[in-house]
Amino acid sequence: MDKNDPEQIEYCNILASTQRTVYDTIRSVYCPILRVDVVFNARGFHHLLYDSSGTARNVCERIYKLTLMPLVIPVIKNALSVKDERDVSVRISRKKNSLKKDGKTYALSSIVGRKNPVAVRVIILRIGTGNYMFRSVMKD
Repeated sequence: MDKNDPEQIEYCNILASTQRTVYDTIRSVYCPILRVDVVFNARGFHHLLYDSSGTARNVCERIYKLTLMPLVIPVIKNALSVKDERDVSVRISRKKNSLKKDGKTYALSSIVGRKNPVAVRVIILRIGTGNYMFRSVMKD
């Protein structure tokens, strides 16, 4: 895939728009393994398109993450354990020089999909004592 291909860029933009519409309807999903509601906010969707430093992901990465979005809810609902926990330092806002706060990420993994089952990992973020938020998705 050529990351500068106009067709790929157009496809990525359409995919981002349609996935954003679906994403905005989710609000939150109960996670049995963490025993909490996982919130789907603008911060999570932003992280699909931009990395932690605020730099735009390339078109291939964006398409990769956006096409996995339909599998996020099944992973959150069906994960049998927390695969990994990490202490992290996260910017309070999206601005590059904003203050950082301590947080924790939780990696949930599950095999999902009916036609072509695939192992998918979903990252959940909690900053301080705040909400558990969707952060990212990738193949496991």
